[in-house]
Amino acid sequence: FSQTNSKAFTAKTSCVRRRYREFVWLRRQLQRNAGLVPVPELPGKSAFFVGSSDEFIERRRQGLQHFLEK
Repeated sequence: FSQTNSKAFTAKTSCVRRRYREFVWLRRQLQRNAGLVPVPELPGKSAFFVGSSDEFIERRRQGLQHFLEK
């Protein structure tokens, strides 16, 4: 979720959904341009598909949020 007070945006709050591979792409771009600044790690991928696991999905969501905040 993103919130803004900028008058340039009509919506003050927005929600964007991203796939894990988009975070992988973002991390690569940050690494390419970061120089000596360390880029945080992404939460790990599951060794097997666990798409129905609510616990796994929530842990990954929290890990991705932590990545964005760093």
